[in-house]
Amino acid sequence: MNSLLSRGARLGRSLYARIALGYLTSLLLLSVAAAWIAISQFNQLGRELQQRQELHLADNLAKVMQPALQQGADSAAAHDMARHIASINPSLALYVLDERGRVVADYAEPSCGQAQQVSTQALETLLSEEPMLPVLAVSPCGGEPGVFSVARIAYGDKDDPGYLYADLTNASHASMFAMLRTSSITRTLMAAGLMALLVCGLFGLVWFALLTRRFTRLTMAVQRLAGGDYSQRIEAPSDDELGRLARAFNDMAGTIEAQLAAMRETDRQRRELIANLTHDFRTPLTSLRGYAEQLLAAPQCSVGERRQALDAILDNADRLTRLAQQLSTLARLDAYDKPLQREHFSLPELAYDIAGKFQNQAREAGVTLNVACDPELPRIDADLGLIDRVLSNLIDNALHATPAGGWVRLDAEAQDEGVRLSVVDNGVGIAAEELPVITQRFYRTRESIAKGEGSGLGLSIVREICERHGTGMEIDSRRGEGTRVSLVLPFA
Repeated sequence: MNSLLSRGARLGRSLYARIALGYLTSLLLLSVAAAWIAISQFNQLGRELQQRQELHLADNLAKVMQPALQQGADSAAAHDMARHIASINPSLALYVLDERGRVVADYAEPSCGQAQQVSTQALETLLSEEPMLPVLAVSPCGGEPGVFSVARIAYGDKDDPGYLYADLTNASHASMFAMLRTSSITRTLMAAGLMALLVCGLFGLVWFALLTRRFTRLTMAVQRLAGGDYSQRIEAPSDDELGRLARAFNDMAGTIEAQLAAMRETDRQRRELIANLTHDFRTPLTSLRGYAEQLLAAPQCSVGERRQALDAILDNADRLTRLAQQLSTLARLDAYDKPLQREHFSLPELAYDIAGKFQNQAREAGVTLNVACDPELPRIDADLGLIDRVLSNLIDNALHATPAGGWVRLDAEAQDEGVRLSVVDNGVGIAAEELPVITQRFYRTRESIAKGEGSGLGLSIVREICERHGTGMEIDSRRGEGTRVSLVLPFA
């Protein structure tokens, strides 16, 4: 059991470490995801700002290039004007698109977009009255969507409708790089983000430690329990999962502690049983051997001496027989998996039969043995053999505790809950301090020890038989006044 608890404690520590590692990993992943989202949104914001600032750039350029475009979109004058504009802003790439978005003139250096096509849906979206920025489109010479500026134009001698497309992707990248490199706001935001990440990490660890504090206490309690301290308990004020786990641990610890106490008590009783049995069997066996050797050593002894020796042998044999019967009954009672052999029977008939068996013993002891019960009592439901053993043990104890001239009576009367059965005597009685322990196995009163009689099993057997039948045993006794032992048996 200790190895199992130690393994549970190690598993608890391992689980705690895995939870902490999982938390830190989740925090790191969350931070990386938040940083990635922030950077992407910052980049998106930069694109929006760039496009918003250059929204009318294509309109202005179209006005400047209109005379050259009248000579043709791919004319020398148009290319010269485009080169002039590129010398002012080298990051711009200009294109003339027809009404379907196909490139009809590429002013980029080097030329790469001829015969390429741009989505007219993106063009018309940006040319609408209130476009939702940024509006992205794939430029003729680029593979990724980027920001742009566009204006409607007419080119050539036939005034063909089309678009002047200004690709702002390179300009936006240049401005974003410059912003990231030179902007104090960007640096402040990055520093604040790192500081926030650090604070959140520390706060999260403290919060996690507070949350797992009870789990840590539970782990420590399991470790101490595994080390042999079975008195460990955990306070469980809350009704959450850890609270229920703590109460389950307390129940388990209490059960283990009770079982260990029961095992220690059982072991103590086992040692006491062996010691008592050794004594109880040795005494009559020694007497038997002594009287047998006496008969062998004096074969010519008188008839009176021989009869005295044989009577002593029979008395010791009877004592061993009673002890063996009591041990057999005790073993049967300990076999709790064996059910009671219940049946319906008449208690008065059983009482008179048992009283008849003890009449000779009562007569020899000079004690009057009577039965006081109505023959018309209702039948009861119980194990006949065990109730026989109860009455036999009680009457035998009463006869031994009653001096000559006394009396023993067996009473039975009907009550609401069943038939109350009592064995009453006016013998020596039991001391008040001995009443709480009188039903323990092998406990013998001072009078029994002084007389060298009894095995200490009679009343313990009666108590256990009563418990098997679901009833209690009541003992009322006064020193020098007698004893009454009662129990109630249910009606059939």
